[in-house]
Amino acid sequence: MALPSLPPSTRLTFLAEGAANIVYRISSAPATPPLEAATPFYSSSTPPPSEIESPSELESPTSSPPTPPSRLHQHHQLLRLRKDLPTSTPILAAQAHYETLTKRYFAASELVSQTPVALPPGLVSACNVSLRGVEAAGARDERRRGVWLDERAEVGLLVEDMTAAGWTGEGSVVCLEFKPKWLAQSAGAPRGARRCRTCALGAMRGAREGREGRGWCPLGLVAGQRELVERAVAGVCADDGERLADGVRGRVVDFLMADGLLRKLRELQVRFDPRGCAEGDVEREEFRMAMTLRDCTLFLRIPNREEGVVEAKLGDMDLKSWAKAGYWRQLEERLIREDWYAAKAGDGEAVETVCLLGRAA
Repeated sequence: MALPSLPPSTRLTFLAEGAANIVYRISSAPATPPLEAATPFYSSSTPPPSEIESPSELESPTSSPPTPPSRLHQHHQLLRLRKDLPTSTPILAAQAHYETLTKRYFAASELVSQTPVALPPGLVSACNVSLRGVEAAGARDERRRGVWLDERAEVGLLVEDMTAAGWTGEGSVVCLEFKPKWLAQSAGAPRGARRCRTCALGAMRGAREGREGRGWCPLGLVAGQRELVERAVAGVCADDGERLADGVRGRVVDFLMADGLLRKLRELQVRFDPRGCAEGDVEREEFRMAMTLRDCTLFLRIPNREEGVVEAKLGDMDLKSWAKAGYWRQLEERLIREDWYAAKAGDGEAVETVCLLGRAA
């Protein structure tokens, strides 16, 4: 079956960059949301938007005719392009896993929808030219420098727009996105650990980089106690740079207390990795799925209307590559060997005050 394809006249606007992908808004599509509903937020790590035009005079000799924008519903979708990394999974292979594995465990309403799309020739190269200009101007996140999009890629991914600009409901909406990370302790953690896996890694990296560790513990998101959920949500907002009014933040807490999506995510993380990174078979598809679920993103859209229903979906669900297996095992072994799970005096945080495990000890 032929893929839908973007027309050669496609124009993109940079939106956000992650470790493995860059996301663009398809700016040639008509802007249908009302102006007051579309208030995009750019964090300090996100360069200002830059418009990119595809070389329209080039035509692909192999792809099907471009699909009309109205049929692609571009005004409700973003374009995600893959970076040229040895650990990246080709988009069509990742989509096959998404269709056969991820969708087996989550309802369509719980997932950010995604569709592979053929790219016009020259589009990725044009994006890299723009990206190099942003980097040369010093406006690119230092963590992302020197890595570019894969210009060999002929396929991108159309993903549902979970920003305010993609909102089609009544009135305006507030958006929040974050990675829940490890919602349960690693099965390989030492007995008596005073840090969970996420907090242990945060403490190790903080000590190495001369900064404090994480400001919130992901275990709090599924703790079931309002005070702990409130603390986690406050930490999420501080990390993300979002300025949520108290009433909106309270609605997020209410939603997480009542909704079961993150509890399902925790259950599947544990089911697919019952032994931990150091002892388990890290090359198994099930283990790779567990690590995928530990690095996915939760997207929330909170209507400003009190009677509006909070929308929650999981994205970034591409199955992790087996090429990272050695890294996962070595990292877990180091966390154990250097006692980062233990929160001992001398590691920069003698008394654990962030992780729920340390607070409960």
